[in-house]
Amino acid sequence: MRKIVMVLSVLVVGTLLIVLFTSNKGEITKIDVETLQNRLENDDITLIDVREVEEYEGGHIEGAVNAPLSTLNETELPYAKDDPIYIICRSGNRSAQAARLLNDRGYTEIYDVTGGMIAWEQK
Repeated sequence: MRKIVMVLSVLVVGTLLIVLFTSNKGEITKIDVETLQNRLENDDITLIDVREVEEYEGGHIEGAVNAPLSTLNETELPYAKDDPIYIICRSGNRSAQAARLLNDRGYTEIYDVTGGMIAWEQK
């Protein structure tokens, strides 16, 4: 009886681990500004700038769409859940928060630009 309980316990734990590691939530991949530059030059990508409107209007990457983090929770994005989405902010803090939010909402291919616009302007 003890062996059966042990085997069942191992099976349950194994099943839970498989479910956790193969869930449909996507990964959040961190990329640097050089990688972003390369993808902007070679691919048609969706780049979301999560800074506030005033910051965005003060200068942004051509083609970036402004969706401030402060309103992102109430905003329905017009992108498919499996579309690659690149997220940038000023320094990388808000983009990381936005990436987690979108991941929780079911977006499966998210790229968080480390260093944000500060790094972009210094490259």
